Amino acid sequence: MTSRTISTEAIWAGFSRSCEQFPYRPAVAAGREVTYFELGERAKSLAVTIQTRLQGDGIPLTGVFAYRSETAYAAVLGALMAGHGYVPLNRTFPVDRTRLMLERSMCRSLIVDAGSEPQLAGLLEGLETPLLLLLPDRHSVTDLAMNFPRHRFLGSEELSPAEEWRPVDVSPDSNAYLLFTSGSTGQPKGVMVSHANVLHYVAYVMSRYGFTSNDRLSQTFDMTFDLSVHDMFVAWHCGACLCCPTQKQLIKPGDFINEARLTAWFSVPSTAVFMRRFGVLKPGMYPELRLSLFCGEALPVEIVRDWRLAAPNSIIENIYGPTELTIACTAYHWDDLSSPKECEQGLVPIGEPFEGMEAVVLDEDLRPVTDGSPG
Repeated sequence: MTSRTISTEAIWAGFSRSCEQFPYRPAVAAGREVTYFELGERAKSLAVTIQTRLQGDGIPLTGVFAYRSETAYAAVLGALMAGHGYVPLNRTFPVDRTRLMLERSMCRSLIVDAGSEPQLAGLLEGLETPLLLLLPDRHSVTDLAMNFPRHRFLGSEELSPAEEWRPVDVSPDSNAYLLFTSGSTGQPKGVMVSHANVLHYVAYVMSRYGFTSNDRLSQTFDMTFDLSVHDMFVAWHCGACLCCPTQKQLIKPGDFINEARLTAWFSVPSTAVFMRRFGVLKPGMYPELRLSLFCGEALPVEIVRDWRLAAPNSIIENIYGPTELTIACTAYHWDDLSSPKECEQGLVPIGEPFEGMEAVVLDEDLRPVTDGSPG
């Protein structure tokens, strides 16, 4: 797939190294700043609980029913450190859709945060597969165990100690995560992505953008959007801080950029369109940004011009890629002099393939087209 060496380690290994190198630096800012040591201890406790309490064979996947919280990030890492892939579930989705995603994933364990717990009864309604449910934000789960006897519930007091965790061997080809896209029919379609694919992506963007432990990265994407994987694992690989805005803060992203002291921004272009409309792309507003990435939608030239003025010290790149190709696979670097002439119909190009990849334009019969032909 690429000439770049692909590591055979699991995607949580970079986080583990950062825990050793930067134990008291912030790993996540989600309501409060959580250090690498704190987040690592929480993740290990969840991981060893899954390892020791989950009985029988089955698909090694753990659902994460948590949203923009400290527990959500501990859950992602906990699932991975247990040797599982994680399946993000979103409480802002209709509960019937979330239940369908949970059923199709065939998860046997589920981690739930306090904010998502009110939907738990609806999620479990009619669910026949027995689940191990971990509720680390709750002490007693007696009432839940009585109401849903088919499932096993563990609260914070019943989680295993972090020091009992032991790493397990994980194949680089095993699932790191399972995401559900809308699919052509509107029904959730599962896309599985391996550890090796994520590690390849992280290694490439680390080299391309020069992330360090001094960076503070945005997390504008929900975990059910694969671009969130970039934010999490790039940050944790280099010991940086992942800054997650609340839903309220997302309404004022300009304030969030400065309050969180961000150095790297990543969002869909429509967020920047929204900011421009409300007058928060004025010259010099975001001097601390050194990198701005956009993905997921067409990027208008006028937005880039205004963003360039608002963040005068920032590199701007437009990246592109379907979920199946692991986050992104092409990138376009904006240049104030040459880029305006390279844009078509007021939109920024999606750029060139990442190192070791090729892009081919095909016709409706999946045959390569000649240069300049539509496809």
